[in-house]
Amino acid sequence: MRKHVVVFLIFALLSAILFTGCDTLTVENPEIKNGGFDTGNANLPNEWYADGWNTTVQDSAVDVQSVDGRDSCAHITNFIANDYRLCQSVRVNPNAYYRISCDVKTSNVSSGAGANISIIDSSASSAAITGTTQWQRIELVGKTASDQKELIVAVRLGGYGMLSLGEAWFDNFTIEALDKAPSGIIADFKPLEIKTEEKEPEKGVVPYMGAMILAVLLSGILFILTYRFIITRPTKGLEVNNTSKSAIIAILGSAFVLRVILSLIFVGHSTDIACFTSWSDTLARVGMGSFYTTTSFCDYPPGYMYILWIVGKVGGLLGLSTGSPLYIILLKLPSILADLALAYIVYRLAAKRFSRNVTIALTAITALNLAFAFISGGWGQIDQLLGISVFAAAYLFMTNRRVAAGAVYGLAILLKPQALMVGPLFAVAYVVYIIDSGKDWKRSLAKTALAVVSAVALIFAATLPFKGNQDLFWFLDKYVNTATSYGYASVEAFNLFSLFGGNWAKIDNTFLLFSYGTWGTIFIALSCLYSAFLYIKGRKSNQYCLVLCAALLFAALFTTGHYMHERYLFPALSLLIIAFVMYNDKRLLVAFGWFSAGLLFNALAAFVIIDNQQARGLTYDIMTGVGSFMNVATFAYFAYVCTDIMVRKRFKSAISIKKDKDKKKVKRIEENLKNEDEINETKVLPEPTDNKLRLTKRDKLFCIGLTAVYAVVALLNLGSLQAPETEWKAVTGDSAVITFSGAAPAIGEIRVFGGLYEGEFKLESPDGSYSVTFEQENGDMYRWESVGKPNRVIDSLTLTVTSGKIWLNEIAFFDSNGVYIPFTVSANAHALGDEPDQVPEVPSYLNGMYFDELYHGRTAYEHLNGISPYENSHPPLGKVIISIGIAVFGMNTIGWRIMGVLFGIGMVPIMYVFGKRLFKRSEFALLAAGLFTFDFMHFTQTRIATIDTYGVFFILLMFYYMYQYYCMNFHVDGLKKTLKPLALAGLFFGLGAASKWICFYAGAGLAIILFTSLVKRYTEYKQCMDHGTAKEREAVQGYWKKTWLTLGWCCVFYIAVPAVIYLASYIPYLVCENPYTVLGERRSVWYLQEFMYDYHSGLTETHGYASPWYAWPFAVRPVLYYVKYFASGMKGTISAFGNPAVWWICSILAIVFAVMLAKGKFKGKRGTFIVILGICANFLPWLLVTRCTFAYHFFATVPFIIFAAVYVLKYFEDRNPKLAPIKWVWLCAAVVLFAMFYPAISGVPASTEYIRFLMWLPGWTFLGANS
Repeated sequence: MRKHVVVFLIFALLSAILFTGCDTLTVENPEIKNGGFDTGNANLPNEWYADGWNTTVQDSAVDVQSVDGRDSCAHITNFIANDYRLCQSVRVNPNAYYRISCDVKTSNVSSGAGANISIIDSSASSAAITGTTQWQRIELVGKTASDQKELIVAVRLGGYGMLSLGEAWFDNFTIEALDKAPSGIIADFKPLEIKTEEKEPEKGVVPYMGAMILAVLLSGILFILTYRFIITRPTKGLEVNNTSKSAIIAILGSAFVLRVILSLIFVGHSTDIACFTSWSDTLARVGMGSFYTTTSFCDYPPGYMYILWIVGKVGGLLGLSTGSPLYIILLKLPSILADLALAYIVYRLAAKRFSRNVTIALTAITALNLAFAFISGGWGQIDQLLGISVFAAAYLFMTNRRVAAGAVYGLAILLKPQALMVGPLFAVAYVVYIIDSGKDWKRSLAKTALAVVSAVALIFAATLPFKGNQDLFWFLDKYVNTATSYGYASVEAFNLFSLFGGNWAKIDNTFLLFSYGTWGTIFIALSCLYSAFLYIKGRKSNQYCLVLCAALLFAALFTTGHYMHERYLFPALSLLIIAFVMYNDKRLLVAFGWFSAGLLFNALAAFVIIDNQQARGLTYDIMTGVGSFMNVATFAYFAYVCTDIMVRKRFKSAISIKKDKDKKKVKRIEENLKNEDEINETKVLPEPTDNKLRLTKRDKLFCIGLTAVYAVVALLNLGSLQAPETEWKAVTGDSAVITFSGAAPAIGEIRVFGGLYEGEFKLESPDGSYSVTFEQENGDMYRWESVGKPNRVIDSLTLTVTSGKIWLNEIAFFDSNGVYIPFTVSANAHALGDEPDQVPEVPSYLNGMYFDELYHGRTAYEHLNGISPYENSHPPLGKVIISIGIAVFGMNTIGWRIMGVLFGIGMVPIMYVFGKRLFKRSEFALLAAGLFTFDFMHFTQTRIATIDTYGVFFILLMFYYMYQYYCMNFHVDGLKKTLKPLALAGLFFGLGAASKWICFYAGAGLAIILFTSLVKRYTEYKQCMDHGTAKEREAVQGYWKKTWLTLGWCCVFYIAVPAVIYLASYIPYLVCENPYTVLGERRSVWYLQEFMYDYHSGLTETHGYASPWYAWPFAVRPVLYYVKYFASGMKGTISAFGNPAVWWICSILAIVFAVMLAKGKFKGKRGTFIVILGICANFLPWLLVTRCTFAYHFFATVPFIIFAAVYVLKYFEDRNPKLAPIKWVWLCAAVVLFAMFYPAISGVPASTEYIRFLMWLPGWTFLGANS
């Protein structure tokens, strides 16, 4: 028994050594190599590498010198304020304590972190040595993290954001492992970086650019809708503000949830959130007194450190690890609560001035502002704390609590140094206050002095706990260093300097005769003077003038000053929304909306670029220019509005109907409203809908004529019925003998027409004088491929399969003149030469597959013949439709292309009748249909055997029928009548979704249309019940029943029916030679859905003819489908892109359409809502797609931008009939360009010179990459 116990103990000891010793015993004493800097050259000691903020030799230098009897010391010189260091990587143990020491000497080291030793990518740093000092030993004691096995140690002059000037010498650098926790301050060596798993983008490619622009667009749309509600919504009767608390709670709750979601998605700005977590943890561990001397970098004053101290303590009590999602949310909680506080302030102020609905809208526009939400919840910054505190100081000042205002302003300075930006304005306000006091000026002067004293006292008192062993006025250096730590004209701020290329330009660089710094100083002075001037002029007309002037000053300094960061505009927005409530001038709300969009775009761009520096390039420069122009233009507008309000005393009221303050009158009217007999009945419901499409003879002529013309054009040169269809299938080892009878001429070329298999075969003459090997791949199927050009007389050839499987429909031999050479084949391979009449003289797109026909046409053939499908990246219905043509015409070019052409032809009358419903006039229906008919993309994309045609066809039909439903009203038309178009839209949605997933994007648009329609019916229901006629009240009684029946109908036709169609489209998979199952991990319909999603979401391959979404509207990069160089010197080419007369003009007019729609120019035009949703649903989702995309992805959006453009033209023509000829000139231009570019989009041979003539843009490479 004892023996067993001994063996067990030995085994346990060995196990402990093996399984735990790896982490605890691998590194006993870390080794610093060349810690005395004894080896190396005069410029750099061995084992160390130099790094820094600015690494140019003009800024800093490092060498090895002999100093004070020491033979070799590392010497760092910063000629300008910089952060420069020598670094070395050291192996360490996790959860271990270390003491790092070094001898240091300094000369004229000023400001910043001074000379120190630190851990790179960590907040750990030794005490700063500044000034001129003799040799002294400094040390840094700290602990590694639980998973940390490496430290990058550094001797350093300066720190992150704490740049230093001067010279420093270092010697005898050592690191010592400690066996237990030492007494005193222990630094945290844990890296600051919060790692993500995002893949690195290509150089110059800005990741998430689509998502950024979509977020800004969403922000703009939400603002426009709210603005229109506030400004243009008619208000009937006397308004009584009885704001629902439940509505406000719901808004604030939603805003809180939004910010939590953003926190979970974005974590935070990689640098800022890492600093905040480290600072909070350090504060909780070492306390306030040692914080600023322990951490290597902290550019924030003590005000925010109090908050982080609380966060660190609370996080510790809750057992949260720094970097965990809950800890991050805890860090952001103060900023999030500040956002909600601002919304509540707006609510309280608005409730005293505006109606209930307007108050709720203003609260929502503040609480749900995406710029606020992203910066506080996603980024994790505290700018809202600054905005709230500045407003609080201004509010106290305006309400005659000047001393308290000074104290609160001191608090703002403690939170963020940016509060000093409005210091001059507050100073002027106090001076004017003294002057305005008249004889009571002494008392006002005393209050002003007390305000200053209270601010200074608060700052001084708040900084004392952080003093430690620093100078009494240490915090003054902190403010100065923070203000000047980034010596650049602009630090990602989209402002005036960035507009002219000054982003990250050094402030001493010359810009228009002077340096950026000089211009910035001039603009800052002018901004302060002008805001003070406006305050003086406007203070007596509105007591809240100081808030508006402070907003202007923040905006002015951000726009024109130097040293500005991307978020310094934030406080201007906080003050501006309050100023709007106080002034009730709609122009201030407009400025708030534009600034919000600009700030959001700027913040998103800066957030992305910080971790993707390789993305800087032309695209990011364009983004910077656009964002800067938007901010500069908005500031100019804002400054004009402020001048108009405070100098000219001109206002443009936002709310026309004000709250009646006569409570007795309010009460009397409320009582009257309760008496139904005294309600003035007004007609609410519209007349029954006449939904019948009435086509005149003229319409029929236009529609049939246009369709017939296009049918001829589309079918011309489509393809050929000529193609060999009998196949020879062979496996490795199989062979066939080909014999040429009689005096056969020399063989000039050998071609094969292959099928589905992949393999390799060899053709060899009996004497071995000629031999060629051909590898048959997927890209070689169903088109003629050249095997070789022997250029010799050969009596016979033996074809031997050397690997894989071979599927050949025909082999053909030609002499040097291209004349077919007859031959015979051994009986076992008769199919190789049994269809000589199907051999074309010249291979081209007319007799073979090109581009993605190789996938979709092939798979259609497989579906038809029960073969296991090859292409699985899209749903099957489109390929099933293609197979119908193959079943009718055979496996030839006509067979696999005809269905696409027929659907393309069918789109023409659909566009016509859709246009007739939208515009009610035949000529505009013809214009819309004609532009689409002669669009290059429509022509090219419907003549190739791919599935995009079917998706776009069904999208058109689903929106056509959904428009019919949207125009109807179940209150007046009856429920039954409305269900037919609703069902048809759902049916075509199901067919589209089973063809291509892009139809799910369109389906989202249908859902929005349905929801909007039901909301309108509910509004009518409420209005009718409140003050409609008796007949109308009776008509709407069944609202809830009809709504539930409509939703149930939708469940059938938008869920059940599409699901059945979708599943039925997979029948070819269930009955093929190796059938799939419906459910299962592999070879199942369910697995294919997972595969499709993973394929499209994870696709990383690039393509030479790919193009991003923003290039599509202007056809910057066509997709080259086919190019053929003929022996005659002619060229055949097919490219997919848009007709410039269609895409270019319609894209511009679509933007005009959106602006006009936002301004209410199309009132009563229900079709405009369908059109804008068609554009958004089919285009905007692509902004979020990061995979490789192509111009043909814009195809589904084209019909809707055409409709938008025609709406704009019709709007102006209706007002000026002289513009009528424009539509015919436009249509003729589209037809002329179609004729001109026909060779580039059809494959018809043309001269090289003419094809080059058509290459108008650099990206239009119709002749291939070398064209």
